Amino acid sequence: MYEKQHLHPITILLKLLKIVKETIAGFAIIFILNIKNIPWNPADPNFKWTLLGLFVVFFLLCILLVFVWLSWRKHVYWVENDELHVEKGLFVKKHQYAPFERIQSVNFKEGIFHRPFGLVKVSIETAGSEDSGIDLTAISREQADWIDTATKRAKRQEKVAKEGVIAEKEEIVTRETVYKMTTKNLFILATTSSGIGVIFSAVAAIMSQLSDIIPYELIFNELKDFMKIGILIVSLIVFVILFISWLISVVITYLNHANFMVEREGNRLFISKGLLEKKRVAVPLSRIQGIKIVETPFRQLFGFAAIQLESAGNTEDEGESKISLVPLIKKREGLAVLAELFPGYQFEYTLTKAPKRAWWRFVLFASAWAILPVAAVSYFVPHGYGLYSLILLPFLMFLGYLKYRSSGFALYDKQLTLVTRSISKETFFVMKHRIQALGVGQSVFAERGNLARINVSIVAGTAESETTLRFFEKDKLMTIFNWYRPMN
Repeated sequence: MYEKQHLHPITILLKLLKIVKETIAGFAIIFILNIKNIPWNPADPNFKWTLLGLFVVFFLLCILLVFVWLSWRKHVYWVENDELHVEKGLFVKKHQYAPFERIQSVNFKEGIFHRPFGLVKVSIETAGSEDSGIDLTAISREQADWIDTATKRAKRQEKVAKEGVIAEKEEIVTRETVYKMTTKNLFILATTSSGIGVIFSAVAAIMSQLSDIIPYELIFNELKDFMKIGILIVSLIVFVILFISWLISVVITYLNHANFMVEREGNRLFISKGLLEKKRVAVPLSRIQGIKIVETPFRQLFGFAAIQLESAGNTEDEGESKISLVPLIKKREGLAVLAELFPGYQFEYTLTKAPKRAWWRFVLFASAWAILPVAAVSYFVPHGYGLYSLILLPFLMFLGYLKYRSSGFALYDKQLTLVTRSISKETFFVMKHRIQALGVGQSVFAERGNLARINVSIVAGTAESETTLRFFEKDKLMTIFNWYRPMN
């Protein structure tokens, strides 16, 4: 580790696959779907364009391969003066260094290309800006463990130096299992995953492009002799696409969350999951800004919930702002887990609810935006099919009523609890010193009813996360404002 080293050569393949996934995959799908329209016969006068296209693709791939190889050669890392140094960049060199005592977390990920070679991807988060993290795409497990151990040792030495105590021997910190997802909960999580909507759209788009392969017209002509009502055929197709999407969603969710486990070691949590691609996220307890319990309507009926952590800078994946502490658990069991991990929080509370006179405001706020679009669809879509859009209005009005029933807040010493609902019910716990901004606002229309809203912001990931509570009596919201306001 004290000499300059390159990442494992498998990094070249991983970078190529990433580029293909992000930029080339869409063109490849279009090419495959239209492959039979391409002139492959040398006797065809247009065959020369096929050869030209293949040559251009081959040439671009060669350039890409050379570029990725050179980037790999220029990417080196080493340890010097208790600091991890990384140097990379082909045209513009970038030098990163992270003192071990400033490293906040060391996260591991083992993909299907890492595991056969005993490699891991290491993501190192430091106390700094959004661009302060360090990623080592593929290094040996021994080196990754060495970095993790060196970080722990530096943290202990820093603590000893601050407290002015000379440690006689190195403190032994044990790791204990806090939560392990059962097979039953994993299956429920997989079958109720919200990812089915995205997958449904993708499957529908792909099937719509397969008209040259799947004889939809022939199938339709065969089926219409048995089913004279066209809507049944459409319903059958939608059902098939939904079923395929559900199966894909179940498999993906199962692979992503298999072996889900939460462990605690000293003042850090370790969240690990994954079957084909193993992930381990280290979460310093000191960086937890807030806690959320999320209950979707369907899971709420059966007493299930998900628990998320809002952490300053530390997230599971790039672009995410939350850490999934427990993706699915019985709510009462989840509260017990939280009470064990965060003894300073109060998870039993009595809510101050929205006033009864505000219920119609919740209903109107949830549904008013849809009135004009629904009216336009109902008028312009022919044969009365547009009238089906009217179903959306009572659904939104009912959702607004659920928001009214769910909303509330509770103050407990130095903790604020907010309960809100978009579609899912969210219970948000935050300590006073973690709140970045708090404001009470009142619109002209709400002023007549002496109602107001409150906005509470905390740091989440590399940005801010805001929770809003609407249509509460202004006097009651001012108690929160006065509670948060610094004393003179």
